[in-house]
This record gives sequence, structure tokens and C-alpha cells, in this order.
Amino acid sequence: MNVEEAVKYFGDCKPKYLKSFSEKTPQGNLIEGYICKKSNHYLGSLLITRLNGEPHEQFVQSMPHIGYFEDDRDMVIRTETGKLHDAIAFEKMDGSCLILYPILEGDKIVEVVPKTRGRAVADSHFLDLFDKTDKSAIWKYYATNKGILIFEMYGVLNQHEIIHYETGIDLVLIGHFKEGLFWRAMSLRNMAKKYGFRTPDWVFDIRWSRRFEQYIVQIPSKKYEWYFDEVKTEDKLAPTLVDAIATVQKFLDFLNKTYMDMYGRVATEGVVINCTDSKRRQRWLKVKPRDIERKHRGVDGVSRSSIVKEVMKYFDDYGSEVEEIYRNDPNHHTEYITRMLLEDYSEEYVMKSAKKIEKVFMQVWDAKQVPQSLHNIAQELYDEYKGQGITHCMRMFGQKYPMKKKDAKTIYQVLEIKFRRNE
Repeated sequence: MNVEEAVKYFGDCKPKYLKSFSEKTPQGNLIEGYICKKSNHYLGSLLITRLNGEPHEQFVQSMPHIGYFEDDRDMVIRTETGKLHDAIAFEKMDGSCLILYPILEGDKIVEVVPKTRGRAVADSHFLDLFDKTDKSAIWKYYATNKGILIFEMYGVLNQHEIIHYETGIDLVLIGHFKEGLFWRAMSLRNMAKKYGFRTPDWVFDIRWSRRFEQYIVQIPSKKYEWYFDEVKTEDKLAPTLVDAIATVQKFLDFLNKTYMDMYGRVATEGVVINCTDSKRRQRWLKVKPRDIERKHRGVDGVSRSSIVKEVMKYFDDYGSEVEEIYRNDPNHHTEYITRMLLEDYSEEYVMKSAKKIEKVFMQVWDAKQVPQSLHNIAQELYDEYKGQGITHCMRMFGQKYPMKKKDAKTIYQVLEIKFRRNE
């Protein structure tokens, strides 16, 4: 099957957005086909056209692009016929999206394969992390099902901007695709309960209140309920969905400010709303606190922390292949990171940041080449002395590890990334 024939599986996607792939799975099966690179409903989706050299036709839906709420077409709660849809906002776990899909031959599952959004098979680094997770619920599910499971993989071992100190590495279920459909929010939660999957904390939900004839932002969160004890009913009401999103942002700002006052760090990067759009498709929409949105924009372009996040996603997708890719195409990473940033920022902002993108990429790459022993030292210093700044961390490094002074520059670079992520 050529690329012109393959596009029919990917909606309105043009051939230029489909890239061919040829990957070995963890169990040694060779899969070939096309992957969608367009940031839309089919982002990262696959069409497998060959399995172990033989013709094989299987479409694999990936996690759709997560955008921002823009207008009422993005989220529908109350329809003209009076039907009500769920809109559940769960905590945005700051990790990496990991998708599990079965390779099928008739009714038989040949293998369950982990993938990231940019690849048909996850990089070896992510396969190693996946091996460290509890998979009992996964195998219980695949004993009787053939759907696609979508997780966020998070924890200290997969550190991004928000550090989940209490978790080494874990998976939370954020999506389920079966028989051509994504399952809606409440169905997803019920399925997770049935098989024993963990899910992100349910922070808010947006509903239509027949009593008040307005939208209402409810706060069912067990994790954060204490912070919202005194919120009055009238402060939860919103006449439009635009106002409801603004209310969610206001609550997130309040939560982060209170958390910062108490613990010296933000509680959350935001929430993701699982909802239905005007085309009756399942959508995921991100909402960030306004203070984080402002922090990520500046007169000199996109903030460093935002660039670090996209650079980390690049390494999520290409990890062990980065050196070879860079040798063959030195602009590959720039094009990827720029494309991702353009989803959240204007072209003017991103173009201002071109030199910064390259600098951050090289610094992160250098840090990833650091031996694990030095990463451990940097993490120890950061955990113990982060409140006193990077200079104090380096002073303590000199005192604690006098025999490693030759590694001071490397330790500083790793620490700088850690501090920058949490500015």
C-alpha cells in the first residue's frame, strides 16, 4: 500500500503528514507502515501494512492532539435536544504519553506493543521504564479485550516540569479506544475500576445545572478538597462555557498560590478536560493556571521551561536514535520542537526563540549523556538544598565530593536544568 492509498485511514490528513516506519517490537516482530505526524485527531496513529514481511492491514489509533478550549465547538455539555454530556477535568500528570496496542491476526493477539506518540514502538528507554511498572491490570484487560490503552507515564524516573516526589515510575489511564470509538469520561472511569487501573485525580467537572440554568464547576477532588472548602456555590456558576473555563483557571491559580505558600512549589501544571465536541468526538482539552501561562510568555519569546518541555518530548520519541538522526539531519530536532511550540504560541514568539531552542536542546542532550552516578549526586543536592539556590548546591557539592571537582561543570548543567524546570 502506498502513501496515497493510506491517507484514507487518517481523515483529512494529506500524504505529506504520513511518514513510513519499519520497527522491531520488543518480542522481535517486524512491523512496517505509516505514522501520522499531523497535530490533529490522528496524531501518532499508525497504519500497519506489513507484519514480519507479510501483508497486514491494521489501523492503530493514537492519543489525539490535546489543544486548548477555543469556542463552544470544542466542548458540548448541553445539546439542543436536552441531552447532557460529561466534561471531567482530571489532573494533568506531567509525564509522557504511553500507548499500548495489540498486533492482531484475526482474533488472536500476537503481541501488545508500547508506543509513544511519535513512534510505532517506544524507545528502549521507555521500554525499560515500562518494565518497572505494575502491569497486572493491563494483562487482566487483554485477557478478554483487544482495545487500545492510553496512559501517562510519570514519576521521578521520568521527570518533567512538575516533580512527583512520591512516585518512582507509574502509569495512570487517561484514554481507551475500542471498536472505532474513544470511551467517554465516565465509561473510562468505570472500566478503570473494573480492571484495577489507576487514573489521575478528578479535580473538577463542568455540568449544566437545571436548578440555576447555568454551567457549574464542581470540585469532587479528594486530593485537593481541603483547599476549596469555603468556595461558595455562586462562585462556581458560569453563564457560558468560556466563563466556566475561566472559573477553572481561577480555581487553579488559587490552588497553586496556596500550595506555594505552604510547600514552596506549585501543586499542578493544570488539568485536562475529557469531553465531547460538536462533532460528537471525544476530545481532551488542556487548561493551565493563568500564572503558568504568563510565566511561559516573555518579551524575548517562549520561556526556557516551555522549550525544555518540548525538548524532553523529542527525547521521549527519539531517545537512543538522537545522535544518528542529528548526524543525518541537523535540523530535525529544530523542526520538531518548533512545530510543537507553534501549537501554543504565535509564530512571532517561536521565531524569537530560535537561538534559545538550539541552546536548550544542546544542554539537555549534554545532560542526558551524564553518567547515572552524577545524575544521582545532582538529584541529592537538589532535593536537599533547592531552597537555597544553585550556588549553594554547588558549594555543598565541593564539600561533599572533593574528589569529583573535575565534574563540577557537568553537575552544574544538570542542576541548572532542574532549577529551570521549576522556576
